[in-house]
Amino acid sequence: MSDPALIASGLLARAATLSVGSPALPIAYPDVAFTPPADGKYLEVSIFYNRPAWEGLAAGRMDQGLLQVTVVGPKGQGIPALMRLASDVIDHFPKGLGLTGGVKISRQPYAASPLLDDADTRVPVTIGWTAR
Repeated sequence: MSDPALIASGLLARAATLSVGSPALPIAYPDVAFTPPADGKYLEVSIFYNRPAWEGLAAGRMDQGLLQVTVVGPKGQGIPALMRLASDVIDHFPKGLGLTGGVKISRQPYAASPLLDDADTRVPVTIGWTAR
């Protein structure tokens, strides 16, 4: 069984090395105070833990979940630029990448359809992970 705190530390440490946009977009981390910048462009990180999987008696328990990095931009500026930034996030978390805490990126990350809110447009990038 992996330690959930070590899993979070490994995922968040990798997210902290994201350098997306020019200048690099600020990052909003889970449960950390954050004030969106005046230009409305930033990244938002969330961690989701799923139910553990069992791979047989020899392999034992495998923890798994999703890391979501959402690219946020002001509404009304179009989605191509946000999708380019989402592509940069995808490139930063390649399938098979090993992280601290026994975490491994287990699936090819993907960008979901843009979500249009009242004030902003959001492109979620979902990154599957496993840990032993």
